[in-house]
Amino acid sequence: MSEGKNVDNGNKKPSTKLISLVVAIVLVGIVLGYNLLRDQRPQLMVIATGSPGGAYYPLGGAMGEVISRNLDGVRLDAESTNASVENIRLVGNGESDLGMTTENAAYKGVRGEYPYDREYPVQALFQMYSAPLHIIAAGDSGIETMEDMAGKRVSIDAPGSGTEDMARTVLEELGLWDEVDVVNYGQQDAAAALRDGNIDAVFWNIAAPAGVVLEVGATQTLRFIPLTDNEMVTVMAEHPYFEQDIIPANTYNEQNEDVAVLSVSNTIIVHEDMDEELAYEITRTIFENLDRLIEVHSIAQDISHETALETHIDVHPGAERYFAESE
Repeated sequence: MSEGKNVDNGNKKPSTKLISLVVAIVLVGIVLGYNLLRDQRPQLMVIATGSPGGAYYPLGGAMGEVISRNLDGVRLDAESTNASVENIRLVGNGESDLGMTTENAAYKGVRGEYPYDREYPVQALFQMYSAPLHIIAAGDSGIETMEDMAGKRVSIDAPGSGTEDMARTVLEELGLWDEVDVVNYGQQDAAAALRDGNIDAVFWNIAAPAGVVLEVGATQTLRFIPLTDNEMVTVMAEHPYFEQDIIPANTYNEQNEDVAVLSVSNTIIVHEDMDEELAYEITRTIFENLDRLIEVHSIAQDISHETALETHIDVHPGAERYFAESE
């Protein structure tokens, strides 16, 4: 019988190389699994809108809904903001992906003109609709013309809003800025102040018929202040984003004649660096689902291929490609 012979009893420990190989395989699996899950998660995007009481917020919510449901890999949420002027900054700074804004805010934003202190790199996806600048006075205010506003207390909307900028522009161009007691009330606060007699008149850039005007007009007499042809020409001379328009007779209670007004279009903007294919797909998805937007707010009926490119800022190449293919 031999001595000192080693016998393999099957309990040999795994080699270090084998352990390392198993660990490496597990780690690779974890990384691949994580990347797969990450790739399957939708890209979260935000559209900057406005206050819940206006058209921007419900329209933005509807756009978010149709994008999230119909564009693979993208989820779009609507964010309530102070609207136009702020939305230029949010999109230009990369804090929001899309934004709703008035043409005056967009025009000044890309040029770095007041109320902006620098140029913002935003471009348009499409122009949505035009909204008249309502200039409304209390029936007992004694205001019948723009000149009558001298010495009166007038709300020009919330600070930083597109309406504030429009109202300031109109008053400055007509030589009334230093003659009017200007206050900054948001839409609902201005409505309450007008009802309570705390202000004499108000500026509202809002699609007609506007619910807030109907609401105030249900309890008191309102006077809609028209602009003369000369006043319109004076304002539009240096501000090409304004358009001559009317609020048709009988749009509101006891408004028996057309009211000559200025209007400004409203536009969807994105950062100029947005991926071209993404901008194309967002634009396509919205236009293929306009019926849903119209269900949420009737003003969406004005969104069309024919007027989509009527903007005073550059259009994003992705959106340009969509409309070129849609002709």
